[in-house]
Amino acid sequence: MGRDRRHILVLRFSALGDVAALSSVLMARAADNPDVDFTVLTNQMLAPLFEGAANVRVLPVNKKQSTWRTFLDLKRLRPDHVADEHGVIRTFLIRTLFFISGTPVHYIHKRRMARRRLARRRNKRIEPVRPMWRLYDDVLRKCGLKGELSPEPLIEALPVQDGKLRIGIAPFARYEGKTWPVEKMDTLVRMLSEREDCSVWLFGGPGDRALFEGWAAKYSGVVNVAGQGSFARELELIGGLNVMISMDSANMHFASRLGVPVISLWGATHPDMGFYGWRQRPEWAVQCGLSCRPCSVYGKKPCWKGTYECMRSITPETVLEKIISMFYPSSGNRRTDSV
Repeated sequence: MGRDRRHILVLRFSALGDVAALSSVLMARAADNPDVDFTVLTNQMLAPLFEGAANVRVLPVNKKQSTWRTFLDLKRLRPDHVADEHGVIRTFLIRTLFFISGTPVHYIHKRRMARRRLARRRNKRIEPVRPMWRLYDDVLRKCGLKGELSPEPLIEALPVQDGKLRIGIAPFARYEGKTWPVEKMDTLVRMLSEREDCSVWLFGGPGDRALFEGWAAKYSGVVNVAGQGSFARELELIGGLNVMISMDSANMHFASRLGVPVISLWGATHPDMGFYGWRQRPEWAVQCGLSCRPCSVYGKKPCWKGTYECMRSITPETVLEKIISMFYPSSGNRRTDSV
């Protein structure tokens, strides 16, 4: 990276989905600003999300290193701007040290109160909160980047080329309020496996491997990906899908980063809270109309009814019909005997 070019240092250490959402915005900005260099301080494992642009590089964050030593190392990079896209104590301290040393700093405003109001139990009003991709871009724009970032073009559900629909499924999320019951996902996997013109690819963590291998053994055309390779390899497989079925989870953002359509299932949380996938079409979000939704910003609050009806009311047939409407619109939603 040339010393005569502008240089922006971006701070975002975690979490998986948040870094993935940021990567979509930053890579679009990097493409529009080829004369600007970007260094992203983040988790080394997530570096593949930022591949593909000559003016973007990843610097692994060392969480064991002191904040002062981290600042000194970063100061040697001589950034022209520091963009704090995380807003935690450590990034606050780093950006403060840069500010004291004379480097312009900009930081994210997360709109927490607006999201909490959306999740309150009484006097609930569904009003869209400024999406996270906009908040990430607000910080980058303050660094002097040119052009306006548009949410369009929206991702398209492309026609199946070889007669085989490759369907990815990421069935789990961190919290119960964002996770579809496993028996319903089992039914969907079975329904899809019974069709000759689709294959199912299961994505998740190492802890999901036993369940996925059971499904792969029980149903034909089902492949377990969890724990089978590196994160880069997982992204490569996601990029080859026709569609990903996921919860409100990191896999939605991984697929969005790669331009893959996502059918996302929403329970305790809501797309209008601002965490929807980058350039995903609103009609691809599957959710019920319960008046108690949303009840949680991140999905970690236990269901106050104790039923988790928001997720349980979504049927496998509904998800299957969504796939049909995306890839076979002329067949109509009534046709569920083949995909």
